[in-house]
Amino acid sequence: MDKTHALILASIIIGIVGIVHLIRSILKFPVTVGNVNIPLYVSYGAVVLAGWISWEMYRASKSRK
Repeated sequence: MDKTHALILASIIIGIVGIVHLIRSILKFPVTVGNVNIPLYVSYGAVVLAGWISWEMYRASKSRK
């Protein structure tokens, strides 16, 4: 697998993670890890961060051609 395809694949995977966080934010789905409740604002930040990283990786894959 060359670097262009690897960047696109990673962009898709990170984008899916962002979509899952967006769904969690919309549905207000509670998440607990051990005894700690993860607040919704973590998902808000994750949506923005994952979206940005995904977009930048996609742009990087297009500039390699």
